[in-house]
Amino acid sequence: MIQIYLLSVLTNIVAGAVLSVDDGEDRLRISSILSAQLLSSGTFRLVLGITTFLVGFFKFLSVTHGDVPVVGDLIPALSGVIQGLILLVLHYRQRSDVSSPALDTLDRVFVSNRVMFGTAGMLIGALHFLFPTVLFL
Repeated sequence: MIQIYLLSVLTNIVAGAVLSVDDGEDRLRISSILSAQLLSSGTFRLVLGITTFLVGFFKFLSVTHGDVPVVGDLIPALSGVIQGLILLVLHYRQRSDVSSPALDTLDRVFVSNRVMFGTAGMLIGALHFLFPTVLFL
């Protein structure tokens, strides 16, 4: 389904850009495209996290024409799910004081490396756009 393909590319790139901007530090010069207020908005990050997670999940279920089911879009789907999860955990951590071992593990593995996951997500989104039928991409 071409709509999920396009949404996957867009959400991977935008979520990657949001995660790559480390606490307001504009290292990627994306402020000309997206304003700093929008990137730091909690509502924007929540909606983007939910959208990215859901699109990544649905990417497992949908197949681009001429591609192998599930395996064909494995990396973009995983990237979307992971980036969406990171954005949702960041939003939850800002709104809540509750701590649990599972959240601490997610923090240690994913959230502390969010810049790396964001940069990889932008790269995966761009490569997925340029090479739509490459296996795993």
